Amino acid sequence: MEGVLSAISLAAVVLAAAAIVFGAHFPQNRAAWLRAWARNHGWHYSEHRSAPLDGAHLPHAIGGRGGRSRHVLTGRRGGHEVTVFEHTHTHPASAPGDRRHRHTYRIVAVRTPGPNAELEIRRRDPFRSTEPGSGLDAVFDETFHTSGSDIAFTRAVLRRRVTDWLLADPRSRSLPVRFSGDHVLTWATTRLDPDRALTAADYLIDLVGRVPPAVWTGRPTSR
Repeated sequence: MEGVLSAISLAAVVLAAAAIVFGAHFPQNRAAWLRAWARNHGWHYSEHRSAPLDGAHLPHAIGGRGGRSRHVLTGRRGGHEVTVFEHTHTHPASAPGDRRHRHTYRIVAVRTPGPNAELEIRRRDPFRSTEPGSGLDAVFDETFHTSGSDIAFTRAVLRRRVTDWLLADPRSRSLPVRFSGDHVLTWATTRLDPDRALTAADYLIDLVGRVPPAVWTGRPTSR
C-alpha cells in the first residue's frame, strides 16, 4: 500500500512540475508558432507593438485606448494591407471587493484607400433596443446600431449597396466593424488564430470594395 501511495505522490509531483514548465514555455512556443506562420505566408510578426494601427481608435467596448497589443501579424491579402493582433484589457471591478477581469480580443484590420471619420456598425443588442440608428434606412436601423463622428461620412458609407449587403451577409452577425484612422477593423472575444483572422479580413475587404471610392477623396489624412 505504501508503495502505491508513493507512486501516486511521485506522479502528482511530476505532473505539477510538467504543468509549471509547460506554463512557462507556452507563450514562447506560441510566439514561435506565429512567427513560423508569418514566415510561411510571407507576412511579418512582432511579439509586441504599442500602436499596431497608427492613429486608429479601438472600440470602447474592448477597452478603447487602454490595454496591451501583442502577437502582431502584418501582410497583404488580395492586394490589401492587413494587420491582425491580440489586444488584452483588464476591466475594472464592478463592485468593491470584486476581482478585476482580464479579457483578450482578436483584432483584424484592413487599411482603407484613404482616411476615415469614426464610424462603428454592429448588430443590435435585443436587450438595448433604445440604441440609436443611422436614421438613413428603417429596415437597416432595425438590425444595426451605428455611431459616428461625422454624419457626412456616415451617409457616404451607408449607401444602399452597403446596407443591403450588410443585411444579407451572415458574417455581419458576428463581425462588428469600425472605421477609424486609416483602417476598418473588426474584433471578437478570442485569442488570435491567424487562419480564422484571414476569414474576418476577407469580410472587411468585401466591405471596403462596396464603399464608394469617393468616400475617401479629399478627406484630410490621419497620418
